[in-house]
Amino acid sequence: MGPLNRLKTLIVGAGIGGLATAIALRDAGVDVKVFERSNELRESGAGLMIWPNGTRSLQALGVEVRRLAVDRISFRDWRGHELIDISVDMISKRYGSGIAFVSRTDLQTALITRLGRQPLNLGAEVCGFKDPGDHVDITFGDGHLATGDLLVGADGLRSVVRRELLRDGEPFYLGSTIWRGVVDSDGLALDRGHGVNWVGRGSEFLAFDLPDDRIYWAAVTREPPGEKPGPEGHKQDLLERFGRWQDLVPALIARTSDAAMVRNDMYDRRPSSHWSRGRVTLVGDAAHPMTPNQGQGACQALEDAVALGRCLTQTSNATDALRLYERQRLRRANRVVRASRQATRGVQIDNPVLCAIRDTLVRLLPRTLMLRMLDDTLSAAPSIGLS
Repeated sequence: MGPLNRLKTLIVGAGIGGLATAIALRDAGVDVKVFERSNELRESGAGLMIWPNGTRSLQALGVEVRRLAVDRISFRDWRGHELIDISVDMISKRYGSGIAFVSRTDLQTALITRLGRQPLNLGAEVCGFKDPGDHVDITFGDGHLATGDLLVGADGLRSVVRRELLRDGEPFYLGSTIWRGVVDSDGLALDRGHGVNWVGRGSEFLAFDLPDDRIYWAAVTREPPGEKPGPEGHKQDLLERFGRWQDLVPALIARTSDAAMVRNDMYDRRPSSHWSRGRVTLVGDAAHPMTPNQGQGACQALEDAVALGRCLTQTSNATDALRLYERQRLRRANRVVRASRQATRGVQIDNPVLCAIRDTLVRLLPRTLMLRMLDDTLSAAPSIGLS
């Protein structure tokens, strides 16, 4: 079986998944074009955790990104009482590498540097596609068409490609809202390389350092969908919710300007039984959107990219390659989706008695069991051949 070189692949979306997929496919000898509806590539200052599976994927893609090595991760109750403290050395020894904190902007820049600008087409809003069997056409908002041999939807939670491919409706509201911010770390009591996650009644707050001496934080609370900021803005809303938490939490909120805070309702989709058909497939959030509680969204998108590129070198038939990709990735990614949603449900508990039980269970969780729970996600994925 020879590689599928000379194929032209159309990739919709230039987020982390789309850029990584373009790199992997180009390295596999495929001609790629990336179409992004925005007129410029601009990421927020949000932070990401790159777990060992994400590190392996970045290495396979030949992407180097500025990172801050993580020493330990702590889970605390809202008052600051330790529930569990995880040394990253345990994870490094078991999975071959540790965890790193990176800026989403830095990762995007590193992916673009590796890919180059030539395949990127900005301000190109895709409205739909047709797959007559021997090629794929995509339609743009201005009415013109682009034709390719394969189509990859990397256009996120509300993917246009997924909408036509799976016809599974709109995502559903999870019942929680997430605020995010980035602040200068000077004078704030967070040890460098130490990530902390606090949990309370129906709420959580996390914070970790970025490589450029800033701290990324995120706050999650149960809220009605579509809520607007109060008359005094996001900061006052958050201080009302988190002002009595351990000192570092309100200190991070207070240091962040209202204009620098980003608020989004959290939406999700149920795991799909397939995400490929004919000459069309999906990657990243378009294929398997997941809540942020496992820190795996970017890592799973990177895994998708590497797997799809590898599959296109293992068969001479385009549709076989997409079926092989789905077989390699679907079950593994959906396990992470379910684990992330389960973690979200745990955070959303607001009954004080149930919260106390939850916190006690976390405190008593054996480290060996915790590591076994991570095996499905962080261990190297098995290779699955064609039947």
